[in-house]
Amino acid sequence: MVEALSRGQVAIPETALALLILDRLPAVGPVTVRRLVERFGSAESALVAPTRDFASIAGRDAARMRSDRTVRDGARAALARAERLGMRISTWHCPDYPEGLEHLADPPPIVFLRGKADALSSGRLVTVVGARRATSRARDVAERLGRALARAGATVVSGLALGVDGAVHEGVLRAGGTAVAVLGTGADVVYPRAHRKLFDAILDRGLIVTEFPPGVEAAPHHFPRRNRILAALSAITVVVEAGRRSGSLITVDHALDLGREVWAVPGPIDSSTSLGSNRLLSDGARALVDIDDFVREVCGAPAEGSERAERGHSGPQARVLAALSEDTLLVDELAAITGLPAATALAILTTMELHGEVERMPGMRFRRAA
Repeated sequence: MVEALSRGQVAIPETALALLILDRLPAVGPVTVRRLVERFGSAESALVAPTRDFASIAGRDAARMRSDRTVRDGARAALARAERLGMRISTWHCPDYPEGLEHLADPPPIVFLRGKADALSSGRLVTVVGARRATSRARDVAERLGRALARAGATVVSGLALGVDGAVHEGVLRAGGTAVAVLGTGADVVYPRAHRKLFDAILDRGLIVTEFPPGVEAAPHHFPRRNRILAALSAITVVVEAGRRSGSLITVDHALDLGREVWAVPGPIDSSTSLGSNRLLSDGARALVDIDDFVREVCGAPAEGSERAERGHSGPQARVLAALSEDTLLVDELAAITGLPAATALAILTTMELHGEVERMPGMRFRRAA
């Protein structure tokens, strides 16, 4: 919590410039920037503090580089670029600094916001994350979850990555909702490139959030930093699918540190793509087993056209339900009756179980839900 910093008393441009210079110094990150500001009273004062005092907190290299013209010119150029692109610049001192970020141990000194101004203050905020190499089942669940949350008036936060992130953003936008994308790049850099259209749609109808200045490209160490912002913005984090080492689990760690609620979508126990999310469930995360029930709990009653009301089946899904209408079956038995591959039958059963249409019985037998 940035308790030592007062809001509304410092002009944004000067403060933003000083904070950005500090943040660009070698071996200086958000925690060190905060210590400098608390020690010297402001970012501007830190930049002109005695070298010995500054170095005792940030190190000699950082103290020496404070006056480096390249660092200062780079910070000025980044802020000028942000202004040209219509970005809003919010620092610790600003009334519009995202409230959730204040609870981080290392809140970003400065954030760049691009798009819908009131996105973070209109409606319930829910963060949805998951695997980049997501299964088709996970992408489908994420898209429908985004759609249902948007129709219930929630603002949905995710990371614009391939897989689950992209699918949930698409669901939100298809429902006419507000999508918030937290980036590991500058707010003018599209990553991954395949999400150019999605990026533009969010910019037009939602909000882009990042702590990285304009022009900053993607780098591996940016995404763990991005993940703490994903967790901090919302009171609830949902993991749709995650393997054992998924980056989504970093987001969950931050959410738990912040005392936020964590939900996970159950997956097949023999699937490596669900090891991480299933482990969350065994460790105490809440199970998201029905989209309508989840949306009702976090947002109130689902909006008209709810997930359950819309659902209808044809093709393989209809064959599976028909086969289960009179009996309880093993996956192999169901596959033989329907003519579907066993893996396809299991995927359909798992999705229908999530929707409450089928029930899993002991011995991996399935039956149609009452």
